Amino acid sequence: MLYHYSNYTLILLLAVSFLFEYLLIGRIHYRCHIVNLMGYTANVTEKIFYKISNGFAAGVFFNISTLFIVLSVLIILSIMIIKMSLLLFCVFFIYIISSFISTGGLKYAGLRVYGDLERGDLPNARKDIMSLAGRDSEKLDASEISRAAIESIAENTGDGIGSIFFYIAAGFLVGHMVNIGIRHSVDLSLILAFGLAGAVIYKTVNLMDSLTGYKNDRYLRFGKFSAKLDDALNYISFRFTAIFMIMSIIILRILGKDYDIGNAIRTWKKFRGMHPSPNAGQLESIIAGALRIRLGGVNYYGRQISERPIIGFKYHGEAQKSDILKTIEIMKTASFVIVVFYISISLLLLK
Repeated sequence: MLYHYSNYTLILLLAVSFLFEYLLIGRIHYRCHIVNLMGYTANVTEKIFYKISNGFAAGVFFNISTLFIVLSVLIILSIMIIKMSLLLFCVFFIYIISSFISTGGLKYAGLRVYGDLERGDLPNARKDIMSLAGRDSEKLDASEISRAAIESIAENTGDGIGSIFFYIAAGFLVGHMVNIGIRHSVDLSLILAFGLAGAVIYKTVNLMDSLTGYKNDRYLRFGKFSAKLDDALNYISFRFTAIFMIMSIIILRILGKDYDIGNAIRTWKKFRGMHPSPNAGQLESIIAGALRIRLGGVNYYGRQISERPIIGFKYHGEAQKSDILKTIEIMKTASFVIVVFYISISLLLLK
């Protein structure tokens, strides 16, 4: 049975997914979170293939196998749920997508770190920054903790918000083309299934990079493909997100907030390519310019040093705890701009 859809249904599902995460899911931690379940799968396949070899080829098969398992489970679940009820599948769509979005999660994680610093509680700040930035924090002072939080919030605006909606919209378009080209009709369940698949593929790749994409002794060769694949998937979407972030700074400036638009653009043009990642520098450089602070420098991951170029001009100052709140404000505004844009583009593409 075919379910004819209205574009307004897609708008509603995307909006509800975003608001559900922002208002509720972002502040909740539970073991059965879908991202945790995907992470467990990636952990199991990583251990299996790493035992076989720590080389590049084993890393490629680790990625292929993990994607195959996750997508197979998604397809089976989707077919089962669609057969039961389209409405139930819409709920399933909201649950998965809201689990992938990071706006609320970044907000509350950043506020926890800020609250620790505001109270002068460095031990708790060092503990909380680990869950947000994932770097060694035992010796970090207040400024370095602030820098770590700002860098993480900036980068995750891309892979936790911008790229998720980019691949949902791409999936919607593919599903629509399949409907029209093969079935000569429109089917809401198929449109949603392809949008969901786009988000799941992206998030799985992102998780595998988070697990193995490190330049250390263990993952230098094994994790290389994960890192390159994640970079490739983020390449276009991060550059769109950079534009949305600049737009959000313009909006905030119009509303009377003290953000330096010109400096953000100058810093973006000069420093966006100086990050080890071909994508993260796009967003970190904008934040550095808007707040007139320096990002980058020396980080430690697993007790191994990672030296990064400084992002920001010499007249920029060090990051302060108040800059965490400003970064959260920019991230939230950029998130709303992203949601509005991809909802609008989905409407245009699916006409």
